[in-house]
Amino acid sequence: MLASLSVQAAIPHGRRDENSDFAAKFAKDHFTSTMDYALVSCCLQRARWQRESSLLKKLRSAVTTLEFAAKFAIFIFVVTSMLSVGLRLSLSQILEPLRSTRLTLSALAANFVLVPTLAYFITRVIALAQRLAAGILLLGTAAGAPFLPKLAEFARGNLAFAVGLMVLLMTVTIVYMPIVLPILLPAAHVGAWPIAKPLVTVMLMPLSLGLLVRARKEASASYLEPHLRRASTTFLVLAIILVLAANYHKAVRIGFNAILAGTLLLLVSLGCGFVLGGPSADTRNVLAFGTAQRDISAALVVAVENFSDPDVVVMLIVVVVLGVWIQIPIAVALGRRASGGTVA
Repeated sequence: MLASLSVQAAIPHGRRDENSDFAAKFAKDHFTSTMDYALVSCCLQRARWQRESSLLKKLRSAVTTLEFAAKFAIFIFVVTSMLSVGLRLSLSQILEPLRSTRLTLSALAANFVLVPTLAYFITRVIALAQRLAAGILLLGTAAGAPFLPKLAEFARGNLAFAVGLMVLLMTVTIVYMPIVLPILLPAAHVGAWPIAKPLVTVMLMPLSLGLLVRARKEASASYLEPHLRRASTTFLVLAIILVLAANYHKAVRIGFNAILAGTLLLLVSLGCGFVLGGPSADTRNVLAFGTAQRDISAALVVAVENFSDPDVVVMLIVVVVLGVWIQIPIAVALGRRASGGTVA
């Protein structure tokens, strides 16, 4: 004890963390007793652990804050995006493209036959840990995403078809996942309502409110829609920045094979939708993005309910981030090509 007190006295007050090397050298030079030296070494090691523990806590707190901010930005983006779409379109406009039997069947085949089959074969061809393969299979069976209308807007595609397709795919996913996923992942237990809840509360309610305002007060809808559209774009950019900041380190953690598998799933799904989208460019581009955009909310619900390993959720987040990197530049390029100018 006297040894440790002597060392502490030798270190300038308020600078003990910065002078641990000095303390170690002081102890080695001044204490010949093996017991004294061991005691001092233990004290110094404990101080280092406490300092590192404090730093880790601060880093975890910062990441948690970023993750919360990212979720909030995504929530505001989805609500403002759905509201702006509802203010811009009528219900008949949204349903009109789905009256094409060929286009509807192509969308269903691409999202609920081709992509799940692709996801299954990717997990067999590329060497992946079981928990990472589970993430690929979850995304492969979860179709529809709230980002689709914004991608259609960037690409100058058929916005009405994008909204109708999004609602159709997410509705079918509610029935499809509880049936198919236990076949691919026998340990998974999937309920319909947890998957349906984000669709109803976060997407359909704002969309319905926008449609109602447009039907009752079209002048107000015309005034509000551009402001909400700009707000949704702003929050999308903010969400992308926050998601990248909160999750960039996770891509390194899961390894090259997992990133390769996610990239293949996205690119081949994009190609499948493009091929099946028909002769019209505005619907072909929308179906391409609609097939590549997977329902992350449904996949996360199932992952949290069924898997204790956090790497399953990490895999989902990494593939979503990859999707942002890949699809937004493609959508913007298609929009510029279609309009001959910049995308607003």
